[in-house]
Amino acid sequence: MNPKNRLASIALSTLSTLTLCACGGSSGSSSAAADNSAVSVTVPVPATVSVGDPLSFTGKAASSAGAITKLYWQIETLTLGADSVTGVSNADCKTVTTDSNGTNCVLSLTPPAKLISDVTYKLSFFAVDAKGNQSNSFTTLKVLQAASVTNNPSVKVGADTTVTSGDKVSLSCSGSGGTPATSGNAYAYQWVVSDAAGLTMSLTNPATATASFVAPVVTQSTTVKLQCRVTDDKQRTGTATQSITINPVVKPTVVAISTSGGNVQPGASASLDGSKSTMYDVNGKEVTGQAMYFLWQYKSGPTGATPLTIYNAGSSVASVVFPAVVTTPTSYTFTLNVSTAPIAADGSSADPVKQRDVAFFVSALPAINVTSYNLVQSVNSGASVQLKAETPSNTNSTVPIYFGWTQISGPTVALAGSGSQIAAFFAPTVTAPTTLQFRVSAGYYPVTVANPGSASADLIVQVLPN
Repeated sequence: MNPKNRLASIALSTLSTLTLCACGGSSGSSSAAADNSAVSVTVPVPATVSVGDPLSFTGKAASSAGAITKLYWQIETLTLGADSVTGVSNADCKTVTTDSNGTNCVLSLTPPAKLISDVTYKLSFFAVDAKGNQSNSFTTLKVLQAASVTNNPSVKVGADTTVTSGDKVSLSCSGSGGTPATSGNAYAYQWVVSDAAGLTMSLTNPATATASFVAPVVTQSTTVKLQCRVTDDKQRTGTATQSITINPVVKPTVVAISTSGGNVQPGASASLDGSKSTMYDVNGKEVTGQAMYFLWQYKSGPTGATPLTIYNAGSSVASVVFPAVVTTPTSYTFTLNVSTAPIAADGSSADPVKQRDVAFFVSALPAINVTSYNLVQSVNSGASVQLKAETPSNTNSTVPIYFGWTQISGPTVALAGSGSQIAAFFAPTVTAPTTLQFRVSAGYYPVTVANPGSASADLIVQVLPN
């Protein structure tokens, strides 16, 4: 054991202790009523460790009514699915020591070697005296994932928090350690509802480090648990859980609900529909016939992109038109704001504003492939020559494709239609077979020097003397 861990183990057994005395109950060995208050039990304060070295916990018991005749420890795993501790010895307190303050029993154990998350154990210490009086107390041991030998990722989530029904709740998760990917995202993230407490919950963007959900309506304080799972490049997984306590509303409130979002095509017009948003009274019952106020806001899109215009942004149903030219899959997020009072353009209101994010994923246009039905031509001097480009992979695209023609080699000719799909020229007069080379480029934006297009093809024309 390294010196630091040895000191930690010693400190655990010498820390100030907690004392709990049980009251009531009866003794099976005496007709007189048991006096459980006569027995006092002390255990170490709760401990947290980040190493897997052996640990010891000293329990102490004393009685004002007689000698302590029975001592024992019990170990419970409080974290669902966690492995049990190992190397447990003297839990039955066959080995004890006595001093002027009472009888001591030292429990020894070792944290489990494989951890995929932080785990907590409850260590309970029981004592019985000669007259049947008894008492117990407990402490806790939290073992951090850093103590694991499996090198799984460590996971951190936000602090436990309290919200009100209808609130938008943001979840944040981060991973470290393990084997992060060397390119792209270092880890894969997945948020799941580990304990919904009987409520219906829907997560937004659960496959990201920052998910969110709208707190469902409750009639009494309710705690739900959300787990973040982090997977590294070796498919090892670590987890951490965040608890959210949802309180009922204390005045009529609204819950923002949207049925819009999902996959759309470039240039599509889409509805931002918040008409299903609902108002509830203080008892959690739906309220109808009272005014609700709405505001749709643009939240995020591609880096550097101009925010999209939202039409009828102050209505429950608004609309947006996505860019017609999208060359890589792109996501856009909008926020629905709902309140029982008018909402200003900056999202503020006299009453609480409830929010929900709505995400759209715009598919990319097909990659452009340029070719020609006649890549090589042979013509006579003075002939009219036509150069035609084709894009067979884009036959179903409704977005126009732009073209640009340039001459690469050979005697210079005057190209007509150099910015269109079909260009033409008159073959020069030559006295010997001569080769001319041309290049056509194509793109979803006009082809210029600054934007040379995303695809190109070369065409060859051989000019023969007459």
